[in-house]
Amino acid sequence: MSDNEVFEPEVQEIKPKVKKQKKPMTEERKEQLREQLKKAREKSNEVRAKKKLLKKINNEEKEKENDKKIAQRVLDKNPLEDEITSLKDEIKNLKSQGGNSEEIKQLREELNMFKRGLAEQIQLAKERNQPKIEEKKPEPEPVQEIKKPEPVPIKYKKVYIKGQGLVQIPIN
Repeated sequence: MSDNEVFEPEVQEIKPKVKKQKKPMTEERKEQLREQLKKAREKSNEVRAKKKLLKKINNEEKEKENDKKIAQRVLDKNPLEDEITSLKDEIKNLKSQGGNSEEIKQLREELNMFKRGLAEQIQLAKERNQPKIEEKKPEPEPVQEIKKPEPVPIKYKKVYIKGQGLVQIPIN
């Protein structure tokens, strides 16, 4: 090897990869795929509708359950329940005895009035139990920033190592 020789790297010829071309799709196949897509979309819409309806039903059931709990809480403290049951019993007795229809109507109106009062009390209890959005939470006190201590500078010692030359070695 002399100084005059010049080495040239071997140039490899890069061949572009040849892709196989797909057969063009026939109209029958395209139509088949369209039909499959149409069926799949219909099925997914049905599933979404079912889930939406199920969620709606579950939410309604939860709401009714909550209303029952509230009503039970209100009824425990409310004497209206006794009045309502006694009025219902009176209406049943008058019907079984073939009593005056005007008396029955009057008792029903009174019963409805008690029920409306009970519904109002339930609504008030709901409103009381709902959290108020307007209330502001106290703001947390600002955090004081703690200054980080400055790092201690590292001292180096220069040493000559055979084969590596001058090397810096930390002293700390």
